[in-house]
This record gives sequence, structure tokens and C-alpha cells, in this order.
Amino acid sequence: MSNKTIHLLKITNYKSIDSLEVKSLGPFSVFAGPNGSGKSNFFDALDFVSTFINNGIESALRAHGGFANIHSEKRRSEYSRKFSFEISCDLIGSQDNNEKKSSTYHYVLTIHNLDKDPKVEERLTIDGALSMSRKMGESPVIGNNDKENSIEQFPITYSGLLLFYGLPLSELLRNISVYRIDPIGAKEPDQSDCDPSRLDKKGHNLASVLSRLEGDRKSRETIMDWMGMIVPGVEKIQTKHESLESKTAIMFKEQGTRKRFPAHLVSDGTVYALSMLVAALDQPKPYGLTLIEEPERGLHPAAIRELTGMMREQSIPEMPIWLSTHSESVVRELDVQELVLVNKVDGRTRMKLAGSGGLCQESIAPLRLDEMWLSNMLDRGLPW
Repeated sequence: MSNKTIHLLKITNYKSIDSLEVKSLGPFSVFAGPNGSGKSNFFDALDFVSTFINNGIESALRAHGGFANIHSEKRRSEYSRKFSFEISCDLIGSQDNNEKKSSTYHYVLTIHNLDKDPKVEERLTIDGALSMSRKMGESPVIGNNDKENSIEQFPITYSGLLLFYGLPLSELLRNISVYRIDPIGAKEPDQSDCDPSRLDKKGHNLASVLSRLEGDRKSRETIMDWMGMIVPGVEKIQTKHESLESKTAIMFKEQGTRKRFPAHLVSDGTVYALSMLVAALDQPKPYGLTLIEEPERGLHPAAIRELTGMMREQSIPEMPIWLSTHSESVVRELDVQELVLVNKVDGRTRMKLAGSGGLCQESIAPLRLDEMWLSNMLDRGLPW
């Protein structure tokens, strides 16, 4: 099976994305381009789809600022009220006899009338066979188009993928996490009622998540091993429960010191690296998509090299990790097949795989990938 397990990803009508199609994405992919090119909009569009599948269209619209905030200004007025999303991918799932089998999933979503009274249209095929179809504003139909298979009383603003809750594609799309880490907030102690089950998008519950992970020896040791490589000098990271204030705080110990000290005394880069490690190592299982913005912030190039290698190592087809960046330090560490070039043309976001056209790592020697990117030799605009 090819490493490029996502054969097609298409998004229409989301902010700077008029109509965007990307093919052949691998489990570890990095979207590189200048500020304002649409990298964040691309990640947000995927989050919009995930929120819709989990909680319905009203929740997705509220979470993303409503129709006025998300629709593309570049679309003609008659098309600006319709959002669409399409994905084709290979995922491995368990069969009835507990054997693992790879299947090809193709899912198409269209949400009509985004500005008022939204109506959902969907289609799902598995290995080419129709599994679910749904005409605009109607109930989902399981299997063929026989009305007898229609799921009556199904909420019209919710996704039909909820009927396939354990399906690998359904789980992958429900478990999309976008991380824009705020290291200052991540340093603060957490209240006792903070949810520790999953790192939030800004990392503000980092202490509670770390406290949970401390109970798993393998997770605890893995985090410390990687932190030792990314931030040399860090010897120990623990959480401390402050009973009087009902809070959980992160405590650090460095080599050569005897006492532990709280997170607000360490650098933003150290907490930033720790947050991204937790995001990558504590992914939803067995399926989920982790999207991390600007992993390079506040880190030395040597630390970026280690962090990039860790994220590549952790990414698998069932749990991809995608990054966005405008840093040559990140691009320098990539294989040409991992790089997706992002630019904005006439106000519209455009993407291109650096390896399209048969370009491979051997063919660019002796130049480095970041040198080619900085010189616009990859033909997708300058990175600033």
C-alpha cells in the first residue's frame, strides 16, 4: 500500500479557499507558505467538518463565527452559500474475524444554504460500493437508494456518518484536532475541574493532561526521552497538586539543580515544545488527525530537527500529523515528498505538492530543500 494514503482532499468555499484540491498526502505532511497564504484557513476548514460531524451544522457555524466569517469572498454570490468537502483515503480496519483489512473510503459532503436554513447532502462509498447517500435536506439512506432503507426521523442538520460511528473514516474525521499553542497560558496551573482527557487547542490544560499521562509509565518515559533531546538540560517534569487552591501545576527540574521550580520560570520555548510533544504523543486512538501550527516558535534549529523527527515517527496512516510553517528550519528537515507548498493567488489559496512532477530528494542534490523553497525554485511563490 502506498504511503500516500489520502488520495484526494477537496474543500470549497471557506474563507480564502475558493476551491482547493490536494492529492496524494502522506501521514506526515508539512504545509509551508507565507503568512496570510491560507494555511490556517485550511486547518480551520478541516476543523469545521469535524465539528459538524460531531455536533451538527449549527455548532460548526457558531464555533467558526457564522456564515459571514467563513464563506469565501471570491465566490460568486450564487455559489457562496454552499460549502463542500470531499475525501478519498485508505484506512485499515478490523473485520469480524479480527483480521486487519485496508479499505478505500470516499466521502462527499455538501452543505447548502449556509446563511440560513442549512441543508445537508452526503455520499459515502467503501471500496466502490455505496454505503450511504443523502439528498439535500432529506434523511440518509443506507446502502442503495431504496426508500425502505431511509433512516426516518434522523436530525436533518447532523451528519449521516453518525450512523457509522465505529467506521475508520468516521472516527478519523470526528477526531481532528487543531493546535495553536499559547505557551504563556499553558504554563498556568489548571483548576481541579479541568478536562484532562485531551489537550485543548491552545494547550491551556497542559498540567491536567500531563497529570493523567504520569499514570502511564511508557508515556511518561517517552515524553522525558524526547524532551531531553529537544531541550537539553531538562532532567525531570512532574505535576504537583495544590490542594489549598485546588489546582494542578507543572514543575521542572534541570540538571545541576536540587529543587524543582514552576513552569512560569522556564522559557516559552520549553513549554511550547512540551505542549507539542503531548499533542503528538497523546493522539486519539485508533484514528485521528492532528494539525499543529508553527511548531518552530521559540525553538533552536537543533530542537526543531528533533521535534520534526519525533512527529514523523509518530505519524501513521490512521493517525496522521500535519504541520503548518513558514520557517526554513522546518522545511530543511523534510523529504521533498512531505512538503506541500501554499500560496495565495488573486486572494485565493493554492497548494502544490513539492514532489509533483516526479521531483525527488536525489534530484535536488546538492541543494537543500529549504534553499530551493527560499529561492522559489519549487514554483509556488516566495515564503514571505
